[in-house]
Amino acid sequence: MSEKSNNEKLNLAEIFKSNDYFALKEASLKILKKTPGHIDALNALAISYKELGEIKNAEETFTLLVNGGAKVDYVYSNAGNFFYNIGKIDQALQLQKHAIKINPNNINALNQIGMALSNKGKDKDAIKYYKDAIKIDPNQDSTYINLANSNRNLERYEEAAKYYGHSDKKMAKCQQLECFYMLGDHQEFYKNLDFLSKNYSPHPLAATLSKHASIRFDREDNYSFCPEPFDFVYKSDLFQKNNFDEKLLKDFFSVVNNLSLSVKQQSLLKNGKQSSGNIFLINEEPIQKIKKIIIDELELYKKKFKKHKAGIIESWPENYKLYGWLIIMEKDGNLGAHMHKEGWVSGSIYLERPKRVEKFDGDLLFSLHGSNYPTDNKDYESKLVQIEKGTMVLFPSSLFHGTFPFESNEKRITLAFDVMPVE
Repeated sequence: MSEKSNNEKLNLAEIFKSNDYFALKEASLKILKKTPGHIDALNALAISYKELGEIKNAEETFTLLVNGGAKVDYVYSNAGNFFYNIGKIDQALQLQKHAIKINPNNINALNQIGMALSNKGKDKDAIKYYKDAIKIDPNQDSTYINLANSNRNLERYEEAAKYYGHSDKKMAKCQQLECFYMLGDHQEFYKNLDFLSKNYSPHPLAATLSKHASIRFDREDNYSFCPEPFDFVYKSDLFQKNNFDEKLLKDFFSVVNNLSLSVKQQSLLKNGKQSSGNIFLINEEPIQKIKKIIIDELELYKKKFKKHKAGIIESWPENYKLYGWLIIMEKDGNLGAHMHKEGWVSGSIYLERPKRVEKFDGDLLFSLHGSNYPTDNKDYESKLVQIEKGTMVLFPSSLFHGTFPFESNEKRITLAFDVMPVE
């Protein structure tokens, strides 16, 4: 490699570290104008497109790169990261496997292979790749979290708690708290809940656990996130809004049907499928229009509840990303009660709704119990919300929710989403 080429590579790396993706895009295009096949410039350009939301351009550039037979592992690993994020899991998996053929010590590729396998419900296989990554670097926080997540999925709570303990991140501490709860270790549970309350800002998973434990053990719930979660359920009829109509839905489905999104393994979902990746990364007009509608409704949600003294409003994240996915159910389909650990506020828009045969067919049920938590034969409050096509529901991510099964042969199609804090 020439000295000039090395300097160009170093310059791109410095711009990348600054997170100035407009500058990275311009610098990459400048190099490519002189040297059209410059691998590092193409790689930097693809990354800048991804970060700037130019998803079509990013996909075209990453595809050009990997089809060009580059001999550097990070090209395939970066491309794999991108395809994973937009929900093309099989493609991402193959790219990451190619990356470790070139460089068996590529820790990002090993972790991403594990995450792709976990997405497909193959957590035992995923664990092997995470352990290989730890052998290379025993100090990388994210690998231990991934390893803990797969053990948690396999209900190996003791192992999961141990691995979560390697991280000081709030999410890891909350996941560890959940493991102690599932293990029945009440002393560790309350000790860690108290530590979280005093040393970390509110988190919906800790709130869920605190509320559930308060009922199970007849103790007061003092956690600050959302002590009365049913009061924060908000329903809206989007067809009453000027910018939501049947044409938008038709255009949305036309785009989605051409995306070839992978299916995410979801153990609580019966007679249905869930899309992988974040649908809002797709820079198509109908998708972005619906994203804008959601953001507008979130502002109304904050205004509606601003007088409430609760962490969900008072500690609303300054920076967040909207993460969305589709859930498509067939006859007799239903989704078991669960909460969204990575969210803050969660929501759903009902794009298609099957006709009612029984009174509550396909409706939404909120509860203070779910996720197979132990109940000790206590009663946990629940609340029914009737939904129709065009209904949007917003609610605290700490609140368990599931669906009633339905008997109609029509499909139930939901666009689900989370407000996910960016720390």
